[in-house]
Amino acid sequence: MGRMFKVLIIVPILVIRIPANAESVEVKPSTNSQSFHYQQPKATQQAALSELMSISSFRAQHLEQPYTDLTELYNVAPLAQEELETLASDIASQVNGTMLTPGIKGEQRAAEKVAGELKGDASKLTDIVRVTIETDSIADLNNAFDKLASATKTQEVINRFHSPRPSGYRDVKVLVTLPETNLVAEVQLHLKAIAAIKNGEEHHIYEQIQRIERLANVEQRDLSEWEQAKIERLRGESRSLYDTAWLDYHPLEMAV
Repeated sequence: MGRMFKVLIIVPILVIRIPANAESVEVKPSTNSQSFHYQQPKATQQAALSELMSISSFRAQHLEQPYTDLTELYNVAPLAQEELETLASDIASQVNGTMLTPGIKGEQRAAEKVAGELKGDASKLTDIVRVTIETDSIADLNNAFDKLASATKTQEVINRFHSPRPSGYRDVKVLVTLPETNLVAEVQLHLKAIAAIKNGEEHHIYEQIQRIERLANVEQRDLSEWEQAKIERLRGESRSLYDTAWLDYHPLEMAV
């Protein structure tokens, strides 16, 4: 139970994988962190990349927390965070990975999000408990995904390796229902070299873009041509950083 089932699409070699225990879904289109993937045979890298690309992005039709009140959510959140961290630590230890946790989402930030973006419905707040699992190789990331799907009920998958952000950022974001506390939790699956850029060089680029956009917003004006060009140049730097890191994980002829 919980293993991935595979459905063959009429495209050569493409296999779409959805967790077998997922909800009914609506499919929508360290410094030595790279030590493992460099040593893998090319055929193994190609197979791992194909498997990663076969992870299908989807969202359950009814994705919500079991509580509509924010106070009730935060009463259960500490137990749910502990449950999630225990599960993620166990998975990480089995896939040569690392579990990282930012802890429970700040209550003030959560209240602002519920009041604004979520229109007062706390049941839509699905990232109140969250963790990250970082791996050294694509094969290890695939393994982590499989183990997570086997241990929980998958509610949403966003595969940004298949469809990267404009900045070039890639990960797999998974929302799952935890078996004990029944809360929906967020798990990000990262390759270590890409995560290092996100938390390092690219973060500084993001802050520069934010400062430019914030200034224009405060002054209630459009971005100047110089500011637009500056932002585009900074975004280009981000794409270059992420694309270079990503190419290190697979054969050049398999680049996507």
